[in-house]
Amino acid sequence: MGGKIRLGPIAVFLTIIAAVLASLAMLTVATSRADAKLAERYASVTQLRYELEADGNRFVKAAEEFRAGAAAMPEGSTQTENGLAYTLEKDGYSLEIELTDNGAGYDVTVWKLRKLWEEDDPMEDLWPGM
Repeated sequence: MGGKIRLGPIAVFLTIIAAVLASLAMLTVATSRADAKLAERYASVTQLRYELEADGNRFVKAAEEFRAGAAAMPEGSTQTENGLAYTLEKDGYSLEIELTDNGAGYDVTVWKLRKLWEEDDPMEDLWPGM
């Protein structure tokens, strides 16, 4: 039985379609995994930012209590010419707050939340010579 196997044009066409669909399925899985990982990173950064915002709100409350004489100066804050300043760093992010005394309370004049960044030094890995 040495018969030849003959594939018709429809069989070849279906084979090509199956290969394309398999490739698209693999790309879909890879993309969905990347999307999930990106969503997890975004969620962790959002969580961190909310924690910093909550810490900042606690500082403002403690500053108001300090101004009223009901508490000591908030820990980590510095007294400025017109009010108080506070900087908090956590996991590569920084929250900078400045409060100005307006006579009746504090006005928030600075509220900066930013990502700390350190530039890579291209010369760091070079041999310094002798």
